Amino acid sequence: MMITGFGCQQKIFQPVPQPLDDAAYKSEFSQIISNSEMEKVAGSVKKLFCIVEYEVYQFDEKDQLTREKLGELNLRRSNAQKTTFNETVYGTATILQNNRNGILLLTCAHIVDNPDTLISYFQTAASSSIIESVAVKKSQMNFIRDNENNNLLRIFAFDSKLDLAFLGSDKVTGIEDMPVFEIGIGNGNILQWGTPVYVMGFPGGHQMLTNAAVGNPHSTPTGDFIIDASFNPGGSGSLIMAVNQTSRKLEFVGIAKSASATFINTLKPEKESHQEIYNPNLPYDGYLYVKRVRNINYGITFAISVNTIRDFYIQHRKSLNREGFGLDEFFGLK
Repeated sequence: MMITGFGCQQKIFQPVPQPLDDAAYKSEFSQIISNSEMEKVAGSVKKLFCIVEYEVYQFDEKDQLTREKLGELNLRRSNAQKTTFNETVYGTATILQNNRNGILLLTCAHIVDNPDTLISYFQTAASSSIIESVAVKKSQMNFIRDNENNNLLRIFAFDSKLDLAFLGSDKVTGIEDMPVFEIGIGNGNILQWGTPVYVMGFPGGHQMLTNAAVGNPHSTPTGDFIIDASFNPGGSGSLIMAVNQTSRKLEFVGIAKSASATFINTLKPEKESHQEIYNPNLPYDGYLYVKRVRNINYGITFAISVNTIRDFYIQHRKSLNREGFGLDEFFGLK
């Protein structure tokens, strides 16, 4: 038997050492703003919480309670069954000013918009005007996560139609953790179809920077626009920035407010998951509530133009000045 052997020569390729470079990963974005500057931008964008508590008075259909009779009724002394429920909403807010009077933040109004009273009616045709329950707001807390001692924020200016709000606090500690957003003001009216933009906020509760494109620069007569970013709960109020092709600088052009969505009704327990841990192996025997749940159509995000935000500031400038804040320089009004 003849055994023939075949030999092979193995070549081992060693990577050539390269000098260390802390900016080895480049992009168009990194050419416009340094990582340290971006860190400061990220520090000015905060996760905003709104926790509201309602006291609910539930009536029987035989009580025949109408809106007219409700005005004459003392709810606390009524024979209604009383319960409570809490709603927690979070979104994104940006620090626009930080001075000896405290901090001033910009966000979307719907994050902190909770009515004082909620009234529901029996659904039968014969009783469609008969009140089934009345929910009265007991408390509302607005705060940002990084604010030491969770000092509450007050609503200084609010417009539900524009979906804009200025919040502020005069009892702020940890000032070094509250950097002001200092990117220059842009012009939403010159955005074009397909203009690249960058979005910074808390989608899904996680702070992140992502890129998108303007899907429609003229979605409303006021100059608001649509971007193709994937929107998640918590993204409301996220900053939108774009690179000015003339100055090659990053500019503030708007904030994200909402996504295209459809709604369905689901059942929810009396308390939220952060308040009570439920055993999935045991039947739930507490009160059930109907909750309206939004199913997001991802990739269609509606945005508020910086031009609309500037007009909103001008409209409320006097009241903000009385609180010790002024954004004329930020909006280029001086």
